[in-house]
Amino acid sequence: MEKILIVDGVTKEYPGRTAVSNVSFQVKSGSIHGFLGPNGAGKSTTMKMIAGLLLPTDGEIRLFGQKISPEKNDSKNLIGLLSENAPLYLDMKVENYLSFVAKLHRVQHVKEKVEKVMEELNLTQVKSRLIGNLSKGFRQRVGLGGAIVYDAPFLILDEPTNGLDPQAVVELRDFIKKLAGQKTILFSSHILSEVEQICDQITIIHRGKIRASGDLSEIHQKFRQGLVLKVGIGPSEKLPDLTSFGSYEITHHHVLNNEEQFLINFHQDKDIRYELSKFLISHGVKLQTMHVESPELEDIFLHMTETK
Repeated sequence: MEKILIVDGVTKEYPGRTAVSNVSFQVKSGSIHGFLGPNGAGKSTTMKMIAGLLLPTDGEIRLFGQKISPEKNDSKNLIGLLSENAPLYLDMKVENYLSFVAKLHRVQHVKEKVEKVMEELNLTQVKSRLIGNLSKGFRQRVGLGGAIVYDAPFLILDEPTNGLDPQAVVELRDFIKKLAGQKTILFSSHILSEVEQICDQITIIHRGKIRASGDLSEIHQKFRQGLVLKVGIGPSEKLPDLTSFGSYEITHHHVLNNEEQFLINFHQDKDIRYELSKFLISHGVKLQTMHVESPELEDIFLHMTETK
């Protein structure tokens, strides 16, 4: 898959401190790429440099083969930006604001495009209301509308669901999923379960440096400690001794839906599901479920951002 964003050795220095240091990562075309890090890690600074709002002290950023720079205007229509606190004109009506943004980016057939975006984001009902009188959820939708109304192929979404009620979160998340494939999205969020649901790649930044970057499945595999299996057997049954498969420990045991469930951590990272299934059945165990458990993204995130 083509890499449409390349961040290469980027550093941003301010008097007395370095915000990001030698940051490098790549984003594949058509992907939703999660960009994660604790507060103060350098996420917002990096995203502003990618958006062309800040000039790197060192290094280079290329989008669709073009070097990104605040001095260049030819990349502005390639990027749609929704910052955490979208800089909206609160005294403008929703429809007027989206039309204004579309005209700035020289969109053809402005009226038709704005109506389409308002319909997609469920903004038609509030199109004549002042943005300043809208709820946080509607303001976020207006901000996202401003980012997509000129059909930018690359979107930067910084905490797009922050502060929204659960229903608004689900609706906005579903809309972002629909954009996948049509556009490439750099997505920042503190809600790690949300990142796992919609992202296929992630980059983790901590203290201005990249700690991990790549496909989410590969990062899960990399940080898996041994083989962790969730095994479900018949009610009130017991597991036989499993030391013939190597050292292991049972880290969790509970009963769910009339099934004894065990979380077994084998210290060697070798897929033994087939052999273990045969072993359990040969010992008269009624095997009901068995699957590999990957480490939670939260566990990986905490490991990568612990004090170093």
